[in-house]
Amino acid sequence: MPPVRYSTKGRITLEVDILSMVITWFGLSSFKISSGNLTLVTDPFGKEVGLTPPRVKSDIAVLSNRENPAYNNQESLGGTDTFVVNGPGEFDVKGLFVRGISASGEPKNKTNGFDHTTIYAIRMEDINLGFLGSLKQKELSDTQLQELGEVDILFVPCGGGSVCDAEEAVQIVSQVEPAVVIPMHFDQKGLRLRLDKIDVFLKEIGSKTEAVEKFTTKKSELAGKESEVVIISPQR
Repeated sequence: MPPVRYSTKGRITLEVDILSMVITWFGLSSFKISSGNLTLVTDPFGKEVGLTPPRVKSDIAVLSNRENPAYNNQESLGGTDTFVVNGPGEFDVKGLFVRGISASGEPKNKTNGFDHTTIYAIRMEDINLGFLGSLKQKELSDTQLQELGEVDILFVPCGGGSVCDAEEAVQIVSQVEPAVVIPMHFDQKGLRLRLDKIDVFLKEIGSKTEAVEKFTTKKSELAGKESEVVIISPQR
């Protein structure tokens, strides 16, 4: 029940707390997404990529490729209480809904001929997230678009190499039509992977956005936005 407040004129008013979503970035496709007391982490990476692995406690984690150390470092999640989603299916955990959707990644990363790439539709509070992780496709299929559904915030890889390049990322953004686009999996200091710089994506999508330390938003603030690009500086 929302808290009750009494006005100076004796009238009772109801005050409803509207939670903000706070998004920070560790690098590659690894984010911490918090709302209220709930924390989600995406694609925690291992030291093999050249960056210091994230160390964070999380209620839920999603892995876009459970067989690749760039996305599957569960040891960084701060204990055994984290509920980990690492493939297709539907999950409802602590009021957070996750749908894992089969997708295609870098063919060389297949394990025994099987592609473990998964993208995710996530509903956290009242905000719909589309997380594309280690995706490497020129565009999304009709089935993938249908399963993603309406997306408020789209996390899209854009660095090329083992994931989508800038042109492919922009094509996917045009398919999904999210309110906000958060590019990821591009070149950064210390990374051993060869990826394009963020400037390539910004030029392709036609944006001159400056990076922010974190992105804080509410559902009401997303209304009316059309694929607004938000770049987040990596946390250290």
